[in-house]
Amino acid sequence: MTPQTLKQGKNEEKLTRIIDDVLNQMLGHKAARTFYAHLENTHAIQRREIALQLDLFNFALKEYFGAGAAVLEQTIRRTLEFAILEEAELGLSERARVLKLA
Repeated sequence: MTPQTLKQGKNEEKLTRIIDDVLNQMLGHKAARTFYAHLENTHAIQRREIALQLDLFNFALKEYFGAGAAVLEQTIRRTLEFAILEEAELGLSERARVLKLA
């Protein structure tokens, strides 16, 4: 396994974890699991494969949640942006400034 492959795998895991955290926090555990079941049964996407099939995941979000999908997508995006900024080791005020620009 190359260093690039390892980094890509870690990024996919991080994105999967962020999506899982956001869905569980915003929907609750039961509703998130119900959505994951929908993803698997209707679109053949398992939870660990979401980062590899983001277009289909976004389609499924819109299909399942309608207009509410936009709120979930925005929260996932913001959480991901914040995680990236944390890795960049920026101070809290710098993170807040960058997030306002996003």
